[in-house]
Amino acid sequence: MLNFNGHPKNILPIKKCGESMITFKKMKIQAPCTTANLGPGFDVFGLALDSMFDIVETEIVTDISGVEISISGVDADKIPTIPEQNTAGVVCLEFLKRMREEVGIRVHINKGVTPGTGLGSSAASAAATAFALNSLSGLNFVKNELVAITAQGELASAGVAHADNVAPSLLGGFTIIKSYDPIEVLNFPPPSDIEFAIAVPSIRYTTKEARAVLPKAVEIPRMVHNIGHAACVVVGMLKNDPELIGEGFSDIIIEKARSHLIEGYAHVRKSALDAGATGITLSGAGPTMIACVNPKTADANEVVKAMKEAFEQHNVPCEAFTGRPTFGSKEI
Repeated sequence: MLNFNGHPKNILPIKKCGESMITFKKMKIQAPCTTANLGPGFDVFGLALDSMFDIVETEIVTDISGVEISISGVDADKIPTIPEQNTAGVVCLEFLKRMREEVGIRVHINKGVTPGTGLGSSAASAAATAFALNSLSGLNFVKNELVAITAQGELASAGVAHADNVAPSLLGGFTIIKSYDPIEVLNFPPPSDIEFAIAVPSIRYTTKEARAVLPKAVEIPRMVHNIGHAACVVVGMLKNDPELIGEGFSDIIIEKARSHLIEGYAHVRKSALDAGATGITLSGAGPTMIACVNPKTADANEVVKAMKEAFEQHNVPCEAFTGRPTFGSKEI
C-alpha cells in the first residue's frame, strides 16, 4: 500500500556519505491510532483507525548531535523527552546507528492519540518518525525492515519490541505479523463498510503492567479456541464481513487474564452486544474496549452510548467515539 522508495515530494538529496543520502529538510507526518490483538491475535493482528492521529515533524540537522525531542498536545507533560525513554526517540537512535554522517535529529510530536489507552499512542509517534526518517535519510528501508526498526521504539513503553501496533500505523489497513525473527508483515487494505464503537474508560495502567499478568503456560484446548477464532478474524477482514470479525473477537487466554484490571468489563461487554455489536474485545492491552459493528444492522453510535453508560454505572468516567479502518502514515 505504501512505497518506501524514493524521496519525499519537493526534497532533493544534497549529500551522500556511506550508504545514506541526507536531505537536511524536515517532514510532517500524520500517523493513525491503532487497535491491536483484535481478540485472539496477541502480538500479531493490528488495524489502523481514523479516530485519532499523531502529527510529528522530524528534521535531520547539523546544529546538534544526538536526538532532541519536544512534545505538545494530549498529555504532553506525561511523556518523556529523553530519547531512550521515548518511542520516537528510540527510532531516531536506531536510524543514527545506520547513518554515517555527523548529524542530529530534531523531533516535535503533537500528540493526538491519548497515551495509556490501548490505541497505539506510542506506536503512532514511532511510526510517524520512522516514516519521515526513512525518506529524509535516503536509507529507504523496505517494509519489513522499517517495521522492525519502528518496533524497537516499543521497548521504551512496553519493554518488548512488539510490532502489532506500529505495523498498521505505518502501513495502514489490517496487518498480520507473520514472524518476529525476522520481522515479516502481511498487509491488507482497510476493510470498508465496517465500523467500530470505542470506549476509553478513565482507568490507567501501563503496557508493562498488562503484560505482567499474562499466563506463563496455556492449555491446548484454550489455544485451539483462540486459533479458530483468530482465523475468523482474518477471513472476516478479507471478506469485509463484520459478523465474522465480531465472532472472532473471542480471546479466552490474554483477555481473560486482563479483564480484572477493568472495572465494569463484563457489563460493558454485555451492553455492547445487546446494542447490536457483532463482537467486543480489549483494544491492545486495554483499558479501551472496542466493538465491531455491522452498519447495515446496527448503529455504532447506539453501541458507543451503551458502552459509555455501562462504564459510568460503575462510576468509571468514559470517553466514547466511533472509528473506521483507515490508511497508514502519510506526509501532510
